[in-house]
Amino acid sequence: MRKILAVVAFSLFVCSNVSYGQMATEEKSSTQYVTNTPIKAYPAIERISGSPYEEKEFSKGNVLKDGKLLATGVAIRYNALRDEIEIKRKADDHNRTARVMVKSPDIYAKILNKTFVYVPNKEGLTTSGYFLVLHEGEKYDLYKKITKEYLEGSESMTSLTRDIPAMYKEKEFYYLADKETGAIKAFPKSRNGKFGMFGDKKKALKKHANENHLNINKEYALVKLMRYYDSL
Repeated sequence: MRKILAVVAFSLFVCSNVSYGQMATEEKSSTQYVTNTPIKAYPAIERISGSPYEEKEFSKGNVLKDGKLLATGVAIRYNALRDEIEIKRKADDHNRTARVMVKSPDIYAKILNKTFVYVPNKEGLTTSGYFLVLHEGEKYDLYKKITKEYLEGSESMTSLTRDIPAMYKEKEFYYLADKETGAIKAFPKSRNGKFGMFGDKKKALKKHANENHLNINKEYALVKLMRYYDSL
């Protein structure tokens, strides 16, 4: 995967000359970044808790391929329920104009300060999908997988209990991606299991975490640990 920071710097100086009109293209070209598939519409039911999206509203972002801008300043959001990136020209355009982004390991999206990459099915993964890049290091990247599941609600059968509203239940998983081998492994839930992912650096990382009171079962602390690992 290309260096994310280098791409960000590059994007500040380059204006994309790729037309958003490619969304109407019938066949995928080397620069096309969206399919002809319209996005899924969900019913507006007040009693549903949560959202199928990582962030409900579209945000301004860029689409890149192999380090080159394909589109800049478009409206993007991640549909975690369907594991799809949704794109439209502007945030105030009607959602019926939005389309699903092409799923390719070469094409990725920057939504504000978040980068989503597509990882094909490989050893260590049960299925291909989009991952949020939390840290990009020299040897390893830290990925976060966000999933959503729709759960039906139920009505209370007695006056002693409450109705249970329908909801979108979110789960988060963290992965360590080896940049040299391409292998990707899920972090165990336990603290010791996470340290064990770093082989002979386990002792040094554990000492650093203890001295700095890092609870690496928390996302922010795991990111800090990855940064320290890069400094060793």
